Amino acid sequence: MSSFERLGTPGSLDPLGPIGAAATWAPPSLRGRRYAEDRLHLLIREPRRVLVIWEISPATAATAAARASAASVALRYQVRIERERDGGLAPDTIAGTDLPDALGGEGWYLAIPPRAGRCRALLGLDIGGRFESILVSRWIATPPEGACDSVAPWPLAPGGEAWVEREWRAAAAVTRSTTVPSSSARYQPPPAPPTRRDGNAGEGER
Repeated sequence: MSSFERLGTPGSLDPLGPIGAAATWAPPSLRGRRYAEDRLHLLIREPRRVLVIWEISPATAATAAARASAASVALRYQVRIERERDGGLAPDTIAGTDLPDALGGEGWYLAIPPRAGRCRALLGLDIGGRFESILVSRWIATPPEGACDSVAPWPLAPGGEAWVEREWRAAAAVTRSTTVPSSSARYQPPPAPPTRRDGNAGEGER
């Protein structure tokens, strides 16, 4: 796989489509140092693409192998991206892929739909078509592709409300006590001082 394929613009992603759509292996330069500890992080690359990096400890790898063996299935790791939903609904899976080498690999790019909102990554096993998570990342907000199309109140804590009120009153007091120049006056040169015409001075100047 070339670097252009890894960094290419992801195509459309059907949230209900097959796991593995628009997923690419992360370049080796993004690999982290191993600490023999379980860790899973979700990083935002752009509004339509995220990067998942992880490390699976030997103990967790042994437990995963035992779970697959107990279910009489091959050991198959998967990584998935879930989107948070309102109203107490369960998170929605919006991206994912099988991991051919979860223990040796450390990162994958995955395409996500626009305006995905708050997302998290899950790394787990495919146990006979049923996903069982092993590691879960923190929730992270994905950025929009453009300006927000809605306007809503911005709630503040009582301390913040008091600070805004003080700043507003102070700014209003300054405005009442001083004359604020226009925007054009700020950029115009100051008027030249009056000049005295020698030889034509009036009686009061002699």
